[in-house]
Amino acid sequence: MLKIKPPNYQFCPFCAKLLQIRIEEGKERKYCSSCKWTYYPRVGQSAGAVIIKDNKVLLVQRKREPYKGTWMFPAGFVDFDEHPIETIRREVREETGLTVKKVCLMNIFQSEDDTRAPGHLSIFYRVEVLDGHLKNDNKENQDIGWFDIQKPPKIGWKNHQKIMKFLQSCETRSRSRRSGLSRVAGSRSAGNPRT
Repeated sequence: MLKIKPPNYQFCPFCAKLLQIRIEEGKERKYCSSCKWTYYPRVGQSAGAVIIKDNKVLLVQRKREPYKGTWMFPAGFVDFDEHPIETIRREVREETGLTVKKVCLMNIFQSEDDTRAPGHLSIFYRVEVLDGHLKNDNKENQDIGWFDIQKPPKIGWKNHQKIMKFLQSCETRSRSRRSGLSRVAGSRSAGNPRT
């Protein structure tokens, strides 16, 4: 469990009366005795797009804090009325100019290093895009580019680092398998029996 604290609201968002505290399900909960509203803190969500083409991964360079100047996968917070896949479609279009063709869930992490939304869930999708020209979102990002999976630039967010390390390990294993298969195929073509 993360050591994070939710926003410390003092007043009811509906009637502006001072919130009281009561025990509910073994936890202290803030509530409004006038409106009967109870504050249930919960974490937000973000969605990140992992786009790979020819052993290169598409990254964007942050233009603002936190982690200004570092690189990340195209990503953003899930709006209140969105499904995370809709967020992926919106963020990929906004940040890269590309259109999403297909998405597949990769992993979900809980954010440990984003003070804007402590503890939010980072949902990563493997994304296929239609062919098109890259277009950087100059309001949010300094730059955009394709990078060798084994030689990425400096990644800021910890969860984005985890995904990059996963991609690197997958690519290394895949390369090892291909190398092993080509050695086996080479020995067979040379007339060597299978051992």
